[in-house]
Amino acid sequence: MDDPFANLSALEIPDIWQQDAVHALRSGHDVVVDAPTGAGKTKIFELLVEARDIQGQAVYTVPTRALANDKFTEWTRKGWNCGIATGDVAKNINAPVVVATLETLREQIIDGNGPALLVIDEYQMIANRVRGLNYELMIALAPQDTQLLLLSGSVANPQHITAWMERIGRSPKLVRVSERPVPLDEQPVELLPRFAPKSITGLLPKLAVGVCMSDMAPLLIFAPHRRNAEKIARQIASALPEDKPLNVPQHGRKDCPAELVSLLGKRVAYHHSGLPYPVRAGLIEPLAKAGQLRVIVATTGLAAGINFSVRSVFVTARSYREGPYIRHIAPDELLQMFGRAGRRGLDEQGYVITTRDSPKPADGHAEALRRTNVVDWPTLLRIMDREAAHGGSPFAAATELCARLFSEQTIRLGFEESDTEETHAPSEEKSPYATAPKRREILASSGEWDAIEDEPELTPLARCLSKTKRGWKPSLQLSAVVDAHFALGVIKRLESKSSSTGWRYVKHVVLATSSGDQDHPDGFRATKAVRKFAKLNQRLLGTHADGPQLAKQLAKQVARTTPGLQLHDLIVQPTTITGIFDLANIRVEAIHDSHGKALLDPPQRVRELDSVTDFIDPETGDVRTAPANSPLRAWRRLALIDHHGVPTRRGVVFSFFQRGEGLAIAAALEESDYLCSELVWHLANLRAGHRFTDVASEGADRLGAVCRKHYGALNYPGYLELGLPPGFGEGAADCLMAWLLDGRRPDFNQLDQLGPGDLERARIEWLSLMRHIHHAPDYDWERWRELQHCAADILERFGDDSRLNLAPALPHDLQRPANLKLVRV
Repeated sequence: MDDPFANLSALEIPDIWQQDAVHALRSGHDVVVDAPTGAGKTKIFELLVEARDIQGQAVYTVPTRALANDKFTEWTRKGWNCGIATGDVAKNINAPVVVATLETLREQIIDGNGPALLVIDEYQMIANRVRGLNYELMIALAPQDTQLLLLSGSVANPQHITAWMERIGRSPKLVRVSERPVPLDEQPVELLPRFAPKSITGLLPKLAVGVCMSDMAPLLIFAPHRRNAEKIARQIASALPEDKPLNVPQHGRKDCPAELVSLLGKRVAYHHSGLPYPVRAGLIEPLAKAGQLRVIVATTGLAAGINFSVRSVFVTARSYREGPYIRHIAPDELLQMFGRAGRRGLDEQGYVITTRDSPKPADGHAEALRRTNVVDWPTLLRIMDREAAHGGSPFAAATELCARLFSEQTIRLGFEESDTEETHAPSEEKSPYATAPKRREILASSGEWDAIEDEPELTPLARCLSKTKRGWKPSLQLSAVVDAHFALGVIKRLESKSSSTGWRYVKHVVLATSSGDQDHPDGFRATKAVRKFAKLNQRLLGTHADGPQLAKQLAKQVARTTPGLQLHDLIVQPTTITGIFDLANIRVEAIHDSHGKALLDPPQRVRELDSVTDFIDPETGDVRTAPANSPLRAWRRLALIDHHGVPTRRGVVFSFFQRGEGLAIAAALEESDYLCSELVWHLANLRAGHRFTDVASEGADRLGAVCRKHYGALNYPGYLELGLPPGFGEGAADCLMAWLLDGRRPDFNQLDQLGPGDLERARIEWLSLMRHIHHAPDYDWERWRELQHCAADILERFGDDSRLNLAPALPHDLQRPANLKLVRV
């Protein structure tokens, strides 16, 4: 008889706090969980799914694509019907469980459509200077019938979050636990139980060997940048013996640098975003999770994307480089890094290894969560545009949304009654080398200068006006215009009672003359000028009797040379047949001014824009000036709204995107000669970042020039930096075109900052933007629809979800933690 208690030891009983959270969710409450890193916050969600307690779709959001891919792989292997949405990839998105990056839900939430359960992991991202606005708005705008589960371990004031949620009409419960499942201890390197031999030199090799000899491996070391991480890994590997070599699985060797394969043989790895994704996610991370690596050296900037725990952690520095900036590691970030020490179910103790100068456990602690001192411009403009379309007040709609944000003070946008309260906008900063934004203008029919809002449209000449010294005249009353569009014949005036202009010029063209041939004394032949113009070989047309009919056929041949040209009449005389040709329906490219007049080749100029900062007070109707450093002032200056607060065409396009990307896209679309088929490639520069700056641009730099033309060198933190969206990286578009169209990759050995993983990430970000454009709302602008069409074409050619092909599982002997203790060196 089978022992009924044989599997009891394998039974995993949820902790009391996990059960409390599940019970609150089952009771219909929102839940905010405050628990240390590694305590098992995700288990709450897994218990709900496995018990089938969720009536509808559940969406689990994470901060990074890497974490989303990791969760998707994990839950798919568990047999769940799971989908994924990360911007660049959307697969099985109607599944009962979807793991996603938060930004992919923006359109759905703005439209008032939420899942049954929305999980926001790492909700402390509300304070993030780049993405915090998206996290805040997801909570503020989530429908009442969407339950929220917020998870974090580094927020000191979760009670303020629940108070905010109550203020906006939700019913939250706070679940807190302070005890770690595995205790964490500080371990000074000089007090390690065992020390590295004196033959080993260098602080980090001695530290790593000492940790391994003290049976405290695996060790995760955080280094400030890539080169540093690789150097540390090489130094440590050279100090380790050849015992217990790791046989690197064949599936991981394909894209793995030879040097890294050698390091892995000694159970050492470096981990950074410059590595190809299959190497990071398909090899290093599975080996780290399985406890097969003694030492992993990861860059500090990638800390948020790490989803494995170790026995010991060492942080080498208190700051790291992010592009051109030096970032200091915040106490809550240190708390999360240290939280990776101690594996639940494997370790009785986790260790933070310290030196005299390195960060200590006391330096890592939860911080009070505060929102950034800005508002989300694109979302506010979306709400304002929708309200205006329904006849409401854009300003009132924006005020109502701001009242729902995570702030105890009133968030002011600049159109409220004057007072001394602070407005919430990135302050406008101007470079000492700043140039003013410029605008192309035409001289309108009224005599005033108009901004060029639309591309030229094909318009019949009869409806066009042309500029003369005496003002605007109908284009067909100017001989130069008539000759320019049909050079053959003689200009004559045609009276027209039905026309609003009274008359217009037409062309009289002698089509045929008497042949003068003795053999055909009554015959006609086409004139030399007509034969040359219409490219005809036939000279003899026929007799005088059938000449008119043949002349009409000849006139059709002439008209074919100029689309829209029409034969108005024939004049048949004894020796000539003359055709009267009307140019009224010839279609030409004309620009329509603000009065609806079609202007043919109007005078144009490029003008430096003055700051337009006035608006009409919605309460009094008075014209007021927007306060300095207010969102309203910025929106007016950037021409995102009109003086009534209604988003302009530029503002509407901007509202479809996040941060400053929409500013660049709108400006490019306003350039009528900027082909969308080129623009979709150039948009790869928008999210590329600083690492492509060493790549010489070969023509894809137009997007940056267009931005500076329209916005000058203005700075609006979060939206523009010297006239460009933050994260703009010249050179990425050229690299992608060379790679995807010609199969040529950069020589990474010649580039200091660029690695294969950067090129791969640029492609992922580019495809994510293409997918965003393709699925963005429809808008009645031909250029916008053309861009959406071109984005769809890019996705058809280059978009795939091959990254989601699950990597082969590690061989069975590599799936269990290895004995990593060093007996001797």
